Amino acid sequence: MKKVLTFLIAAACIEPVVAQPSASDTGGLKEQKQNIITASTVLKVENLGININSDLPELRPTISADGNLLFFITENHPANTKFSSIPNSQDIWYSERDSTGKWSEARHLRDPINSVFYNAVYWVSPDKNRILIRGAFTEGGFEGKGVSMSYRRKNGRWSNPQMLQIRNYHKYDRGLQSGASMANDGQSLLFYMSPTPGSGTNDMFVSFLLADGTWSEPKSLGKKLNLPEYNEMTPYMASDGETLYFSSDRPGGLGENDIWMTRRLDKSWQKWSEPVNLGAPINTPDWDAFFTLDAGGEYAYLTTKTSGYGESDIVRVKLMEKEKPKPVLMITGNVWNQKTKQPLSASLIYETLPDGVEVGNAVSSEVDGSFKIVLPYDKN
Repeated sequence: MKKVLTFLIAAACIEPVVAQPSASDTGGLKEQKQNIITASTVLKVENLGININSDLPELRPTISADGNLLFFITENHPANTKFSSIPNSQDIWYSERDSTGKWSEARHLRDPINSVFYNAVYWVSPDKNRILIRGAFTEGGFEGKGVSMSYRRKNGRWSNPQMLQIRNYHKYDRGLQSGASMANDGQSLLFYMSPTPGSGTNDMFVSFLLADGTWSEPKSLGKKLNLPEYNEMTPYMASDGETLYFSSDRPGGLGENDIWMTRRLDKSWQKWSEPVNLGAPINTPDWDAFFTLDAGGEYAYLTTKTSGYGESDIVRVKLMEKEKPKPVLMITGNVWNQKTKQPLSASLIYETLPDGVEVGNAVSSEVDGSFKIVLPYDKN
């Protein structure tokens, strides 16, 4: 049985890691010519190679905060759970990076996760103890549209996924496509979906964790981000909790869908800086989406259809300062039983000082009691 622990975050008990300082002035973004960041701001685009990419479509990368665990989709692989049942089956695969920077050969994620026709990991928690996956599940059974959480167990396997209870969710997810991601605080859930039946264009929404463990009714991210008649999709909130990346076919892009960046200006989730196109070579004349970052914002991972092994590949891009989120701190720790000294799996809530405002949650590992959280650099 999990225990719930609350602890406070003070400036004296944390150390800065991985992140580099970046400008906080969003006004400068608006001065970029045609709101496109030029190619000179990108150092390198790197295909992740044959251990991950194949002649099949690889899609939707989800990278861990430390940059060492990558989940992704491989479409129509013979090892996919429903390969023989339908065309274009999508299963979750994963790869781990070693100390030399080499990615392991991709491995198929075992049951109970890959259990339906179209599977995906939407988010992995900073400590890699939780994953948010596509679909609503109860006791391992698939219920329909929605999202579910699974927890890593002592044996390394994942628990049966359990759907998140989101108020009036089905009123909003009625289009042809939908997806989600989670902010690293574990309290803000981002979606792209359409309330119009059969629609192929999406808007972006946010839902918040409530005191009773359910999630609030989805709320639009506002008119600046959700343009009429355009497809806004795959929102990703960086670890700073302010910098949002998303894919859109809005005017001013370079291809079918491009990656754009904006910054949240207040807590309403309605006020945003002017979206900026990340430019080439991140964006291509083709379809670019599923942008994700490690916690430090050093490297972005995304799906591209250009110059790959197959129809779509996963690439890594090292970013320059203009494209990065604000710096963050990574906090690690362990939870043990005081008497037995055995590791404990516990639900953790962390707060800021001195106001005691709850700013996020985590879950310690069943294996060694370890946990990891990510905080903005300028918070106490």
